[in-house]
Amino acid sequence: MIARGIRSLFRGETPLATVFWEYAVAWGTLLNLVTTGAALVVFVNDGPAWLGLLLHFSALPYNALMVFSTWRAAARENETPLAGFARAGIIVWFLIMIVF
Repeated sequence: MIARGIRSLFRGETPLATVFWEYAVAWGTLLNLVTTGAALVVFVNDGPAWLGLLLHFSALPYNALMVFSTWRAAARENETPLAGFARAGIIVWFLIMIVF
């Protein structure tokens, strides 16, 4: 079931609004907050730097999937007003998630 969902995202078959607003903005931001928070706990407690960095960047594969999926879904729904906004918005979101 999970593989089917990822395949649907990868192919751009999931509706653009769902990919962008629900999966990327809502769930992706929550995932990044949790992983960054865990990394901060490691750094504050003088834990190993490699562990903190690993935790901080552990959401990167999910973020990359969201960028790719949003672009694919936007290509399928190119006539909608959300398509252009989502393409630009997902890049900005991705950059913010990498930094914070």
